[in-house]
Amino acid sequence: MKTNNEFRRSYQAWRMLDHLLGKDLPATRYISKRDRILELFLSEKKNEISENNIQQVDRVKDISEKNLKQNYISKGIPVVMEGKAKDWKCVKQWSLEWLSENYSKDKVAIFDPLNSEIDTINYKVEKTTLNHVIESIKSGDTNKYSRFNRILYDHPELINDFDWKWLYKMRNNISSGKTFQVFIGGKGSQTSLHCATENNLFTQVYGEKHWYLYPPKNDFFLDPPITKSPYFYSKFNPENPDFNKFPAARFLTTFECILSSGDILYNPPLWWHQVKNLNHSIGVGFRWFNPLNSIKASLTGTLMTLLSTNPPIWTATKHRTDFARIFKYMNTKSNLND
Repeated sequence: MKTNNEFRRSYQAWRMLDHLLGKDLPATRYISKRDRILELFLSEKKNEISENNIQQVDRVKDISEKNLKQNYISKGIPVVMEGKAKDWKCVKQWSLEWLSENYSKDKVAIFDPLNSEIDTINYKVEKTTLNHVIESIKSGDTNKYSRFNRILYDHPELINDFDWKWLYKMRNNISSGKTFQVFIGGKGSQTSLHCATENNLFTQVYGEKHWYLYPPKNDFFLDPPITKSPYFYSKFNPENPDFNKFPAARFLTTFECILSSGDILYNPPLWWHQVKNLNHSIGVGFRWFNPLNSIKASLTGTLMTLLSTNPPIWTATKHRTDFARIFKYMNTKSNLND
């Protein structure tokens, strides 16, 4: 009888071949091979199924930098630092009303790259203003979710509202990137299950946010579509699981947490996560890429990222602070400088 890791390695090998050699999007050249491995796995392991295995993400207070790096970042384990940012200016001052009063005319791009109802990345972009987004949020429109908002790049002085020196110190000497990503959404808005190769220190500035998380080894159970993109997603919905479409998902171990204003979550590379705003919310991710962290988490995921073509990794990296431009380019194949 094969071990779980043997099944995973076989599945990942065919997944990689589809990523490299598949022609359609999503790539399905070797989907029958992947499906067969899942069938054999389920046949052999059917008596081991354990549903609803839910664990809470570790929660700590006043953790030292040394302990955070040694016990969580270097090991690729998520952790919630309760109240870590409670004294930061962004937590004390930022709100939807404050943003509207000061930055209402800011241009905003609205897009949902990981819509769970489609089979590939959604690159459509809607242009609007921050005031329109906030008014829509207040009216209950969950579609006006400002992901990867550029407010910290359009107004760089606002980075001083964060303890950016502490954030920078969490990286190491071989890290690449210091990317801030702002998320502004209303109660009930969410982003479907996805993962990426970067480390993420996510600060909950305003409101509350619920997270589902799964370790990288769960690629096998989540059966993600192969889009040749550096951004991975799965159509499995942990909030409303369909075990007929995803029978191997019965083997998942789910981690979850709720972030309140002032909390910071360390989300390691290639950990799958689905996020929902429990009320009107402002959150800010600080991301960086560390090749050792990423390879340790998943060699397959790291290689698929580096060998992506939709867009190529150098394009994604060059424009990492402007996701809307990347998605507009991929939708229209226009010049990225337009």
